[in-house]
Parts: sequence; structure tokens; C-alpha cells
Amino acid sequence: MNIKWLKKLSKNSKHNAFTDLCLFKQALYCCFRQASNHVSGDGLIRIQVLDLMGNIYSSTSIKITNTDLRDPKLTITPDGKLMLLAYARCFDQNGDKLTSKNLCWVSQDGLSWSSPNTVGQNYWWLWRIRWRADTAYGFAYNRQANAIDLYQGDPRRSFHRIVASALSLQKHHLAYPNESDLIFENDKCYALVRRDADTYSAQLGSSTYPFKRWFWRDLDLYLGGPVMQLIDKHTALVAGRIIHQQQLKTALFKLNLLTGVSSEKLLLPSGGDNSYPGLVVQGEHLYLSYYSSHEGNQSAIYLAQIIL
Repeated sequence: MNIKWLKKLSKNSKHNAFTDLCLFKQALYCCFRQASNHVSGDGLIRIQVLDLMGNIYSSTSIKITNTDLRDPKLTITPDGKLMLLAYARCFDQNGDKLTSKNLCWVSQDGLSWSSPNTVGQNYWWLWRIRWRADTAYGFAYNRQANAIDLYQGDPRRSFHRIVASALSLQKHHLAYPNESDLIFENDKCYALVRRDADTYSAQLGSSTYPFKRWFWRDLDLYLGGPVMQLIDKHTALVAGRIIHQQQLKTALFKLNLLTGVSSEKLLLPSGGDNSYPGLVVQGEHLYLSYYSSHEGNQSAIYLAQIIL
């Protein structure tokens, strides 16, 4: 794997971070949070539409008054619409926090979006959803509970918890599981989960339909903002933030889903505040969005085309 080209997508001095990427109607859709800094109450979601050479030809944004919108994710619904998921931290006029909840929007073109719909349970952060046929699945986490719960359904209608504490401190003695991703291979589901306590080691989970029982393997590595793309029956491309020579870097590697062994690691130009990538495989190329502050200590959005 090597980088064919790398482009900076953000052109302003805002804090641009937390990306995701989707191929929709033969165009790339890149979403990210734009705000005054990493933790602030003014986050909006920027959605850019790009051609396959990384040229931006359209852009829009979603903003809600007195709300910080964080960590947007894009998926395509079974009926061919674009769905956007984000976590909303809501405040009153004085800046005091009221609640935190998951929101989703749908669009026919990625530019005009529906009104938001509340998804899942308040204060449980639904990190990402993935579709299997006409059903979506996703893990939600709660810091105080030290656990992730599995949800299932259609976020536009009903989305309910089907497994409590699929990974938790109480059941598995593994503290603070949080950010996650899922991939499906026939009746099998694999999960990748970040952790930020004790050993800080990421966990690789597996389950078979109906995904009620989960088995976990310790990967013996730190991984922030994990995202996966299945490339064959037992192999996934994985991207996220790793620790490399005592520095935080955005990396891409292959992961054997049966053994948990990683290989062919590629480091993206990155440093400081960075990671939270999105992945799109198109033929022999991989498109990878991410953010990094390695240039002038300014957090910016990047898009790489990688030859597989």
C-alpha cells in the first residue's frame, strides 16, 4: 500500500476534525466537525461533495443553535438515501449543558437534509451504524457505565438496544470501551472497539447472527477512532490513531479477523491532534479521509488516495 496523492480539504482557520467518508451516486461525500476548538459548544457539520480526484465541487453545512454537533458518520440506507449520524450536546442560553443525544438526518443528494430524528438513548453515544440488509446495527457507549450496548433497527423509525454490556468493565473486566466499528461477513459480525483505561488496548469482537453473544480478543495495541473495511473473508483494512515511536499517528493496516494479527502498516502524514478516518474502497484504490494538526499546528482535513 502506498499513497498516490494527498489533498488538504479544509481552507480556514477553524478546528476541522472527526471525518467520515462515503461513496454515493459516484461521488465522494466527506463530512466533518467544524468548530472553534476540539471541545467547544459551537460545532457544526460540514459536508463536502468531491469527484474521485479529490476536487470539491459542492459543500453544505448543518448547524443547530446552542448545540455542539460531534463526530458525524455517513451511511447509505437500503432504499438508497444518504444518512448522517451525529452526537449532539445541547446547551441553554447561558451555556449550561441540558442533554446529550444522537441525531440522524437523511438526504437524496447530500446537500438538502431532512429535519433531525433522535436515535437511541440520551447520554449513550451511538458511535457509528452499519447496515446488514435492511437492518442497521451500532454500539453505543457511556463513560459512567463503563460499557457498550448493541442497538438494532432503522434509525429513522425505531432503534433499540438488543444487547446490554456487550463489552464492559463489570462483565469482562475491561474498562472504558467507547469508539467502535462493525463489519459483516454473511452471518458473522466483527467489531473493533477502542478503550481508554487500564491497558488501553483495543478489542476485536466476533459474533454470529442474531449477534446476542460476543467473544473478544485483545489486540495489544491502542487504536483511536477505528474504522474497518472488509477486503476478503478474513481480512479487513483498518485505520485509526496509533502510538508510533511515542507519537500519535494516523495509520492504515491490514487485520486478520481470525487471529487479530496486523500487517502492512502505512503511516499517513499526521501528528498532534489527528485521526478519525473514513474509508472508501473503489477498485484498486482506497480513499481515506482524516484530520491532523501536523502542519502549522492547525487542525485540517485531508483526503488520500492509496493504491492497494
